[in-house]
Amino acid sequence: MEEQHETLTKLNVSVAIKLTIARFLNSSVILVLTNPDPKNWFKGGSLAYDATILIVIMAIQTPFLYLANPTQIKKSITIWREKGKGEESKLTQREANTLYEGTEIDAANNISNYMVLIMTCIFYSPIIPLAIPLAFVGSFFNYWVYKYMLLRKHKMPEMFSDTMATFFSDFMPIVLIVWGLAFCIFVDRITKAYHTEFKTALESEVEYFSGWTET
Repeated sequence: MEEQHETLTKLNVSVAIKLTIARFLNSSVILVLTNPDPKNWFKGGSLAYDATILIVIMAIQTPFLYLANPTQIKKSITIWREKGKGEESKLTQREANTLYEGTEIDAANNISNYMVLIMTCIFYSPIIPLAIPLAFVGSFFNYWVYKYMLLRKHKMPEMFSDTMATFFSDFMPIVLIVWGLAFCIFVDRITKAYHTEFKTALESEVEYFSGWTET
């Protein structure tokens, strides 16, 4: 069924939230489903390793690829070629204006990428302590890259109301639910998987300190 949105802002909010949910499920949650054995989560090339690589890609590679702006590079090459033709260039004034115009900003995609980064870092923080510092690094890079692109490279965006900003700022506390669910899932799975090892280690410690106290 086709959606009917009253404003461009509401359309972008709708697209952003759907992209966020889809990307989080398809990239972050899928790693847990494909690594069902908790005893293999911390071995090389398994869940902890894959999740760390995913977070690094989201935090560092994604904003820098956005900064590279392949569309603008392609336009720059075309401009250079047309300038080289001089008076032989057959570009119309409208085509020339389009070439020199900055690329459009995709607000829904940008917000979705950032929200997925935050949700993924919070989701994996119970088993990857480095996830929270990486979220801070990713937030730093995303802020400055998006600000630079908005002010220097993109063309003037469409007018948006404050609905998008307020919606996702209000959405941030709900992200804590993701952390709560992840904490319960990871701790419960690890406790059950290593129950025998934990019990044996605890009994050994109790036996050791009991003997030390008697002496």
